Amino acid sequence: MRLRPGDDFVITDGQGNEAEAILGPQGSYSAEKWSTPEREAAIELHLFAALTKGEKFDWLVEKAVELGVRRITPVMTRHCVVKKASDNRLDRWQKIALSAMLQCGGCILPEISAPVELAAIPAPQHVCATVLYEYDAESKIHNLDQCRNTRECWLFTGPEGGFSPEEISMLKERGWHSLWLGPRIFRAETAPIIAISTILAGTWGRAET
Repeated sequence: MRLRPGDDFVITDGQGNEAEAILGPQGSYSAEKWSTPEREAAIELHLFAALTKGEKFDWLVEKAVELGVRRITPVMTRHCVVKKASDNRLDRWQKIALSAMLQCGGCILPEISAPVELAAIPAPQHVCATVLYEYDAESKIHNLDQCRNTRECWLFTGPEGGFSPEEISMLKERGWHSLWLGPRIFRAETAPIIAISTILAGTWGRAET
């Protein structure tokens, strides 16, 4: 809104490319040479996150996108306080994702899927699939390094009340591996940020789009 005709600014196609543009009259603009900046993560991380109440999920979407998550799927689990998400919330998450991408100089617009039931979560095929669980986990946080050797990674995080043992058993039967973050108890919106940071740190700027 502060730009005037003749001013330059950056545009992106949301698919990994950006260009210098020049503002013209009545909101028009022109751009010539497109480039692919090295600011995206090398790993395509898909976050499956149980719905949380209030603005906690909004915050999680924003921070996950800033860190480089490529896709977010809200999930309704047994202990979710929120039992249903309206279309307005999905629209809000998509706008938050767009704003977060632009704020951090990203060029790949993450996909925010409509909420699904846990039973609809697919079985992983040729991807590193990890579910955060505070009890009887198969590995610890340092084992997340193995995800850096994959092209795609799935991460599943629970709600305020955590996962039930039956839910974890179902996910394990489908090929998911449980992971323990340590003895501290983290909030539902904090735990995924720790895991995402561990997986993606050091991979920014090496993406293949």
